[in-house]
Amino acid sequence: HSAAPWISVSHLIPEQYTVYDIPVKECPTQDNVMVTIDVSIIFRVITEDEKALYNFCYRLGPDKLDKMLKAFQEEAIRGMVRKRKYNEIYDLMDIDHDKQLDGTRRDLNNHFNEYGVEIASLAVTNVHLPKHFADTMQEESIWGTRDAFNKLEQQFRLQTIDLKEVEAKAKQKFREDLATFTAEQDSLVADKNKDLAKVKAETNKQIAVVKEQEKADVMEIDSKAKLTVAQINSKRDVLLSKIRQEGKAEADRLKVESGTYVATKKAEASKEIAENEAKCMELTAEAEAAAARELGARRMYEKKMRSLQSLRALSQNDELCIAGNHNDNIV
Repeated sequence: HSAAPWISVSHLIPEQYTVYDIPVKECPTQDNVMVTIDVSIIFRVITEDEKALYNFCYRLGPDKLDKMLKAFQEEAIRGMVRKRKYNEIYDLMDIDHDKQLDGTRRDLNNHFNEYGVEIASLAVTNVHLPKHFADTMQEESIWGTRDAFNKLEQQFRLQTIDLKEVEAKAKQKFREDLATFTAEQDSLVADKNKDLAKVKAETNKQIAVVKEQEKADVMEIDSKAKLTVAQINSKRDVLLSKIRQEGKAEADRLKVESGTYVATKKAEASKEIAENEAKCMELTAEAEAAAARELGARRMYEKKMRSLQSLRALSQNDELCIAGNHNDNIV
């Protein structure tokens, strides 16, 4: 929030609820016992209504509010306490009494709403009795509690005895029912075992018949299978013998034909080889004759060159000395 500097703020009013606690002391009960009652009031300032807010700020204010709350609160509480005896004073803190305090709260609102105050809640938080009266009430409460406890304990013991008798009877009945049920079930089991024995005997009989029939069928199937196998083996042997004979004859025929064919081919190859060798010798001779004519001069040249190379080698050998007699000159 912000305001201009020339604007002054005269009052700050909170919008939240305020708790107002105050004890009401020396309240006489119906039997003239002085007690102290702690009362808690929750209120708020009504800020929604400008007129009510103005009345709170300028007609009531916090000081008057405090005095008026104390006065009205004491008047209301003393009136309620005066209607009760000291042993009933603690009833003021019960929930039922809170409902009765709603009337007091409405009366307070009827008076304070004009000044912009709303009472939200009114409750008695504690009650203080003189010590000897409080001790007396406490002893009465303890003895009353003990008496109630003893009565409840006696009732519990009686109920425990009754429950034990009921439990014993129930167990006895259960044992009798169990024995009867067991006998019936044993008889039923015996009957079922007899029926089961009959079924097993009949089943074993049928199994024996089936096994005998099975053996006969197996023997019959075995003999038929052996006969069939013998027939198949006989046919197989005949076919194998026939195939062997035919294969041997075919092999001999192929062997003769192959030998003839090989011999013929060898003769043709020998003839062709002889002709080719003759042609080769003829071509070789012709080639050598032509080469002899063409290479005669070359061979003479090479011969002379080898001679000259020998003489050159001799001339270059310083350790060689040649001696000879040619007329009167010695070389």
